[in-house]
Amino acid sequence: MKKNLLLIVFLNSLLILGFTSNLFAKKAAIVIDFDTKEVLFEVNADTRNYPASLTKIMTLYIVFDYIKEGKLNYDSQLSVSNIAASRSPSKLYLEPGSSIEVRDAINALIIKSANDVATVVSENISGSEKEFAKLMTSYAKKLGMNNTTFKNASGLPNRAQLTTARDIAKLSHSLISNFPNEYKLFSNTEFSYAGKTYKTHNKLMLSYEGADGIKTGYIKASGFQLAFSAVRDNKRLIGVIFGGDTGSQRNKSLKIIMDKEFAELNIISNVSEKKIIKKETKKIEKATYSIVVGTFKYRNNAEKQIKLIKSKYPVSTKDKASNIVLIKVSGKQLYESRFENFSKIEAYTACKRLKKYNRDCFVRL
Repeated sequence: MKKNLLLIVFLNSLLILGFTSNLFAKKAAIVIDFDTKEVLFEVNADTRNYPASLTKIMTLYIVFDYIKEGKLNYDSQLSVSNIAASRSPSKLYLEPGSSIEVRDAINALIIKSANDVATVVSENISGSEKEFAKLMTSYAKKLGMNNTTFKNASGLPNRAQLTTARDIAKLSHSLISNFPNEYKLFSNTEFSYAGKTYKTHNKLMLSYEGADGIKTGYIKASGFQLAFSAVRDNKRLIGVIFGGDTGSQRNKSLKIIMDKEFAELNIISNVSEKKIIKKETKKIEKATYSIVVGTFKYRNNAEKQIKLIKSKYPVSTKDKASNIVLIKVSGKQLYESRFENFSKIEAYTACKRLKKYNRDCFVRL
């Protein structure tokens, strides 16, 4: 009954937002509970479609895995071929014969969704993009993405490159589970390279409460895609949507679905609560935010991180209480290093300042 009701809500929302029935074949969506992997909502979740730049989630997954295995490091230099430099935009416009650090390549894939960088990564790992695509597909099979075939590292059009909303949800879940520290990079909203600053394509992440990643995608044949993650009251949901007619429409549709699923779990938006309080008391209640500056396996490492941030970046943490908070991620206990009692503006400003110095930081409400 619940899923039938949600299906009706979703279909109605598509009609309201201008989704036409003759295009519905390529439209799909799924929402899963991160902790249990339970499917909370799905429409056409196993319909195969072009992944567009969601492809780069797998490219990044392999980069993170190679770093973990010691085959790459963040300072490794990746050489740029003529083939890579010739890739169509979105791109960094890398010059043939130049090189780019793995660190910059990761940011370029997440934030700029750079196609030339995707090819650079593929060629440096596997010798050619064709061979790297075979590696991507083998990774996909190991992750249970049984309806996915990759043909390139970027998501540029290829009729044989196909996936499903369910498979992208599995990939997103695996990346967050297996690389929790690296996943924090997906919450970055901008990065600078060669004197130019690039801003994220993931506009919903900037406005949705609890959002912390992960990736947008678009080619004409697929429509506008989005893999998305948000955490409210320590509950993470992963949502994937395929086939938006515009980026704005895609974002609105996924927002409706995610809000509905959080509500079904009795997790109410703090934005809604604050609106009610304002209406009843005629006062605006100031929310209290925290910033997380590190997540560690051992408590003493979390304590060391607090001391380091206090000593090196006093402007960001002045007069703020520090705290070590025990959390659970995929059944594992971890320790978060937090500074507390920020306003929303203060919290985001502090994180932005710390990220300029390549320090991990994200905001918690």
